[in-house]
Amino acid sequence: MGIDPSHDEMPRPPLTRPRVVRTALRLVDEHGLPALTMRALATELQVTPMALYHHVRDKDELIDLMVDLMLGEVDLGALTGDWATQLRALGCAIHHVLTAHPALARVYSTHLRIGPHSLRIMERGLELLLHAGFIPPEATNAFFALFTYTAGYHQIGRVDPQNYSALPPEQIPSITTITPHLSGVHQHGQFEYGLDTLLTGLHTTHSPPHQHRPQLSFAP
Repeated sequence: MGIDPSHDEMPRPPLTRPRVVRTALRLVDEHGLPALTMRALATELQVTPMALYHHVRDKDELIDLMVDLMLGEVDLGALTGDWATQLRALGCAIHHVLTAHPALARVYSTHLRIGPHSLRIMERGLELLLHAGFIPPEATNAFFALFTYTAGYHQIGRVDPQNYSALPPEQIPSITTITPHLSGVHQHGQFEYGLDTLLTGLHTTHSPPHQHRPQLSFAP
């Protein structure tokens, strides 16, 4: 402990665009998207709300930057194997990040944001498909099928069996049969099941008819 009282408080770090976006992402992760206001963010950063507008145009731009920052967490460094295996790893990596940021995952699903990290993911996915021999229209369709499934998966809420529990089971026998599995829409392995089904379909339609089509087996 020094004798100079001016050293008791550490100076605040300067307000920068990255610091604004990172703090906003943490705020949303902890309290949800409705908690994100420019006033609340300014309070968190200990600045005036007007100071934020020197770094972001408005809340919409801030959310776009947050989404792209989130996508920067997608690990592209561990992609190995054939094109289908690498696409599976890419899909699972995106799924892992969206699971970690549920509030922004739903925002990401509303439209495709074209930021630096988003472009990096698109480039990697399309590169894998084109190098695998998909012609450009097929590669485009395949990529957006995978994107739609991965992003859309995080739009699904919890199915509550109480919503139909008053109905006689004989009226909904199929739903009654699977009711124990509906309570955990995002249970372990469900995302991977759908992704593997998509990749198996892509592998089958991509293979020429006269070639042998191997049975794909993805690790759980």
